[in-house]
Amino acid sequence: MTVNTSKLNAALTDYALPFLGICAWLIFGLWASSLLARLLYAGLTHKLGTDKARAVSKGFKFLLIVLFVVSLIRGAGVDITAVLGAAGVAGVAIGFASQTSLSNLISGLFLVLERPFKIGDLIEVDGSTGIVHSIEMLSTYIRTFDNRVVRIPNEMLAKSKLINLTHYPIRRIDLEIRVACKEEPARVMTVLREVIIANPSCFNEPEPLIALRRVGGASLDFFVAVWVDRKEFLATRTSLLRDIKERFDREGIALPYGRVAVVQGAGEPTMKL
Repeated sequence: MTVNTSKLNAALTDYALPFLGICAWLIFGLWASSLLARLLYAGLTHKLGTDKARAVSKGFKFLLIVLFVVSLIRGAGVDITAVLGAAGVAGVAIGFASQTSLSNLISGLFLVLERPFKIGDLIEVDGSTGIVHSIEMLSTYIRTFDNRVVRIPNEMLAKSKLINLTHYPIRRIDLEIRVACKEEPARVMTVLREVIIANPSCFNEPEPLIALRRVGGASLDFFVAVWVDRKEFLATRTSLLRDIKERFDREGIALPYGRVAVVQGAGEPTMKL
């Protein structure tokens, strides 16, 4: 019994206690790395912006964790050269299996440096439209208008056609207004201009555009382009459509088949009333 107790004490001394110590230091290292990364992120946000600060802080955290793990290995008396050699062989095998992840990581770095968009921007890519929620190392998350989250790999963002709908402070609303062919074009254009002038959200500079696009067999097609603040885009589009319809009713301007077609720019659906 004495012998067994001695062996147990020796095992605790030689293996269990050092293992628990390594685990404790590892937990402390992860906590310290996270804390320092958060402090770095807070300090760089105002200077570099949210996206670049997040990328730098995550890279800094990863580097600290690697250095801490290497220090623990050396402190445990393990030959670091042998470990690195084995890691190199394993890294080659893992590298072939993780080419996509590496490509996404590199693409993410280019996106952070190039900054084609930032958190809060409205973008369209590969048929998905939404507000940028977060930019991670391997992928970017956008929130759609129906409150779904779409994950887009950074490699796809780097290779695909990407449209930033809120890059500039102003946007243009494009409307195609159709009226009955019997109506007088000059009168319709005057009414449209008065509606635009009466709307406080429509800009006078750049000047609104109203043009007769085509004369069809049953309709006159007018093209209307109005510049607005990007934050007021949806509200102004709705109010313009409502005001045009109400004014046409008061003026007795007839619509072909009761339709007003609205053709929007990229990222906005076509609407028919």
